[in-house]
Amino acid sequence: MPSFWWVNHKQTHEDEVREGYIWSPTANRNGAKNQTYINLTRVRPGDYVISYADGLIRAIGRATEPYREEKIPKNHWEAEGWDADGWMVPIAWVRLPSPIRPKSYIADIAPHLPAKHSPLQPNGNGNQSCYLASISKELGALILSLVEDSATLQLSLVSATEVERKEAEQVRAIQEAELTETEKEQLGKARIGQGLFRWRVLQVEPRCRITGVQDPAFLIASHIKPWRESDNVERLDGRNGLMLAPHVDKLFDRGWISFENNGDLIVTEGASSILEAWKIDPTLNVGAFSREQTVYLEHHRNFILKRGRIGD
Repeated sequence: MPSFWWVNHKQTHEDEVREGYIWSPTANRNGAKNQTYINLTRVRPGDYVISYADGLIRAIGRATEPYREEKIPKNHWEAEGWDADGWMVPIAWVRLPSPIRPKSYIADIAPHLPAKHSPLQPNGNGNQSCYLASISKELGALILSLVEDSATLQLSLVSATEVERKEAEQVRAIQEAELTETEKEQLGKARIGQGLFRWRVLQVEPRCRITGVQDPAFLIASHIKPWRESDNVERLDGRNGLMLAPHVDKLFDRGWISFENNGDLIVTEGASSILEAWKIDPTLNVGAFSREQTVYLEHHRNFILKRGRIGD
């Protein structure tokens, strides 16, 4: 189960949300250890992070990678005057259309605040001596329940399972590419934008076309034209994606199934028995795709679709 974290931003809020990360120095200005800085080293991919600034929860995200040692971002120098050595955790943020004022709900929130290193004071004001606080799953669930459209938020957040499955492939593709270090850095930021890609796919594909499942907890945003073969625009293009149930995503991602432009399901010989076991009709028509989607589907049919047996 993912953990929940609460980050109190000050001047750095906009930079961190826009660029997709949280960052802290490794110690206080006097060299003393700070648990709310050390907490960055405890964050794991898939954990939720609640962003609080100026009295409001303005964004919620999920960690896409473990922490790494990182020098202070250039735009932080004047804001805080911290030492250069620090820790960074990449976050796929989702800005809330209607920010939440915790002080308005303090009667519900207060019983769940941690006794030590609390992100809020008892009166509901932010505790600015606390940067990243560990909060309970109960408090995390409460905050999610206050989001105006919790389902939409869930749809747009990164799936930890997807991150773990594709992380190694994506990092390797960037590092092996014949690019400058600046270009590699830009591609890394695009990869962290998986949350944005998921959000964009859901505006086009709100459910799994094969199973009909709409619950975001059971759907993966799958690239039609694989991430490793796409350019930077294609990687974040919502029309280059399908929301698929995990078992369907695996078959599609590995080229055992595909789709005609009119929506007819294409099943390779090796996958027929699997679909039969899953009670998926191999003659299924899932509905026609848009013109933009068919461009990506043509690539999938030509270069990803396999003719063979499971296990190849």
